[in-house]
Parts: sequence; C-alpha cells; structure tokens
Amino acid sequence: MRKDAGKGIWARVSRLSLSQRIFFIVVALSVISAAAETFFVQRFFHRYVVESSSAKVMAVAQQAAADRDIIAGFGADDPPAAIQPLAERYRLISGTSYVVVFNMDSVRYSHPLTDRLGQRFVGGDELASLEGKTYISQALGTLGLSIRAFVPIRDGGGLQIGAVSVGILLQDLDRETRRIGTILFTAAAFSLVLGLLGAILLSRNIKKTIFGLEPYEIATLLEERNVIISSIKEGIVAIDRDGRIILINENAKRILDIEGPIQGRPVTEVIPNTRLPEVVRGGEPHLDEEQLLNGKVVLVNRIPLVSRSRIIGAVATFRDLSEVRALAEELTEVRGYIDALRAQHHEYLNKLHVISGLLQLGKYDDAVHFIVRTVKVQQHVFDTIRTRIFVPDIAALILAKINEAQEANIDVGLSEKAYLPPLRPESVPFIVTILGNLMQNAIESLRSCSRLEKRVVVDFALSGDELIIGVRDNGDGIPPEIRERVFERGVTSKPLGANMGIGLSLVRMHTTMLGGTIELIEDDGVNAVVRLDRRAVLDGDSR
Repeated sequence: MRKDAGKGIWARVSRLSLSQRIFFIVVALSVISAAAETFFVQRFFHRYVVESSSAKVMAVAQQAAADRDIIAGFGADDPPAAIQPLAERYRLISGTSYVVVFNMDSVRYSHPLTDRLGQRFVGGDELASLEGKTYISQALGTLGLSIRAFVPIRDGGGLQIGAVSVGILLQDLDRETRRIGTILFTAAAFSLVLGLLGAILLSRNIKKTIFGLEPYEIATLLEERNVIISSIKEGIVAIDRDGRIILINENAKRILDIEGPIQGRPVTEVIPNTRLPEVVRGGEPHLDEEQLLNGKVVLVNRIPLVSRSRIIGAVATFRDLSEVRALAEELTEVRGYIDALRAQHHEYLNKLHVISGLLQLGKYDDAVHFIVRTVKVQQHVFDTIRTRIFVPDIAALILAKINEAQEANIDVGLSEKAYLPPLRPESVPFIVTILGNLMQNAIESLRSCSRLEKRVVVDFALSGDELIIGVRDNGDGIPPEIRERVFERGVTSKPLGANMGIGLSLVRMHTTMLGGTIELIEDDGVNAVVRLDRRAVLDGDSR
C-alpha cells in the first residue's frame, strides 16, 4: 500500500509543470531551512549562554574569594552577619542567582534565603573546593539545578579558611533560551512568507528565463552538449566574467592531471598561471601559444566569450604539446631527412664534379687525394660531434644545421672546448628547442650578411652549478629598433611571415621553464648565452 501511495504521489508531481514544481520545491526548502535554522541557532545560543554563564560565575567567584572584607568576615564574632551583605552585593551587581560563602565545615555564611544561613552546603560537589581546587560544576542545590563555580578562600597567610560558590540557575538560562527561540521563530515565519512570495515570482518567470524549455528538453540539450565536449580531443576550460570555472572536460583534466569536481572554483586556484582572466579583461584572443600549465607544456588558444556585445567569460582549448610534437616530429623528421639529403646532395654533387673533372684531365692522383681529404673532413666533423656531444638528439640537430648552413656558405661548428654530457630525458626536448632556434636565428642573420667569412660557433660548458649553452655568430647584430623587444612574440628583423618572430620568444619561455636565464651579448655579431641549473637538466651520472 505504501509503495502504491508513493508511486501515486510521484506520478502527480511528475505531471506538474516546471513552474509549479519550482514553486513547491522553494516552499518546501523554505520551510525546512527555516525550521533547521531555528533549531540549530537555538541550540547554539543555548550552548553559548551556558559557556558565557560559566565564565561569568567563575569571574565573580574569584573576585569574591579575593575580597578582603569577606576574608575578614571569617574572623568576626558573627561571620554570617558580616559576610551576608557583602555576598548579596556581589549577587545583585553580577546578576547571578546566588553567592554562597561557606567555611571548611561546609557551613554557609551567606545565602539568598537568610533562613538557610548556618546550614550545611547542599549538592556534594563542594568538597574539592575545600581541598584548594578551583572548578565549575552542575549540581542540584536548595534553589534548584545550577551551573556554579567554586573558588577557595585563603587568609593573608595563605591558609584556606573556606570557599565561595557562585551559581546561575539553569531554569533562568532556559528562560532566556526560550525567549530567543520565540524571536527566531518569528523571524523564521517572516522569512517563510518572503520565501512564498519569492516562489510565486520565480515560478511565474522561470519559463521566460529558460527560453520556454521544459526539463526534458533542457536535459536533451545538456546531454548533447556533454557528448560533443567529451568527444573533442583537446582540453577545454571555460570561465565566467568573475574568473570561476564553468566548464572543464575530461581531456583537460587528463592533460593537467586534475581530479575531482572543480566547477565554480576560481581558475587561478586550479590552474595558477592561466591567462584566461587577461582575456576577459582585455577582450583579445590569444592564438597558438605555448604555455606551461600545471607542469605541462601545452599549445593553447584563448578566446573571449561575447554575448550581446558584452564579454561574459573566456574559453581555452589546448593540447599537450608533447602530443602535438609527436605528430609534428613525424612530419618534421621526414622533412629534416629531405633537407639533410638535399644539402648533402648539393655538396657531394659539387665534389663529384671536381672528381669527374680531375679524372677527365688524367689527374688520377689528385682525384684520389681530393676524395681522401673530403672523407677526412667529413669524418672529422662526425668524430668531433660524436666524442663531445653525448645527447643523440642534439648531435643530430647540430649535424643537420651544419649541412643546412653549408648551402649558404656558412661555417657551423663547435668551439674548441665544447662538451655536453648526457641529459635528463625530460629536459632534452626543451634544450633541442632552445639550441635549434638559436642556431636558426644565427644562420638566418648571416644569410643577409655581406661578410665573406660567415661563421656560427656552438659552445657547451659546465661551470660550477651551471650548464652554459652559447651560440655565437659574426653577423650584423640586433637592429637598434628591436633591441629592447627582441624577446617579445612577433618581433623580428626578418620580413613578417609564417613562424617569424617566435624563435627567441620560444627560447626564453623554454629557458624559463627550466629555471634558467638567457642573455644576448653584442660583440662583432651576437653571442646568445643560456645558463641552466645543471642539477635540473643533466643526467644523474653527469652531475
């Protein structure tokens, strides 16, 4: 029967319109919250009254125990006559229920009811005070159940001569609690009336607020949106105008190693170095930028959310740069092979022409010497890099840049003392980016240089706690008009185009991610010097 009744109630509720459901829900919540608020506040106030009363009676008892007149009253011919007026004065001034002074035999010297003077103290909880202890207790006395403090009384020589008990009847505290409860109930009833009015207004306007949609229609739209968002491979984070997260998909949590619900939290708490609030304030999109988020380098786009010509938030889409690089490396690795083969093809084609000419002229010995010399030069380059650079990725990068530069008659090589020990695997991609961009900048600056001898020197050195990476060229240096802004994204001395003006920006960003610094020194060209903490980048056995 109960199950059928429950089903019947639920069926009737489900037939209600959205506005009717909201009205009844708001009313129910208002009633529950008002009742709960009244109950808990009343309990809290009762506890507060008890605690404050305990402190009050203890303070009065300590003051009375130290009163010289009360102490002197113990030596009077009639102690009750001497002490009773003093104790009553304390009771009336403090607003307590009683102030009872008694001697070491528990005989009262003061009491609100004078007929009880000279009688023994009632309750049994006074014995510890006669042993010199100070405390608070609850016990049933002649006036009723009370909270009372006990403080020993000592004469001028420190000898205990009695004790004082100051108390407040619990019935007085309960009366005060009930008075506050009445006030709370009145306030709750008033709040309930306001809640009913609010429910009526809300139920009338709710349809307009949600564009006339019913709950099942909203649920369908939400489900479709969630399916679309979860199917997107990129991470998505959206914030409102106040910088609080309103949307984050599972891929974003995976990329940033975030767990648990975070919607509604300030984005700066979850992703400290995000720049989404800047997009909200400035209204300008940030496209295809590399950024370090929660310890991971990501490729991110940030776009403001605009509604009715007003910025209401911002959204960021991003992807783990390691995944992007993995895809890019599949393409750039092939392109690198092609560039290297093309450079070597041109170089060896020229050498083959020389050999062919020597053979046609009958200079067989000269041809042999030329071949041997060419092989030795190439082998020397390979051996130099192999014996000094112990990071395969960086060695391959340097060889590729050497071959690329040879096409433009630019000599690229290592310094005499260049040495690079094994690196930590996680730091290799950063240093490849740093070195690759510095070498490319040096080569590009020499392409337009009028010098006959164009040279790029790469240096690696360990100095103290630092790994120093240097790339020096003998080009024309940095143009004065961009010298102060050379590390800004988009600033370049070359004609603007795709991927122009981002090299040094990337170098500085990756250097900063590794906790290092970069310096550009102009001296017959440019010497770029990157200083990194060797403990952060070198392999454990190389430190």
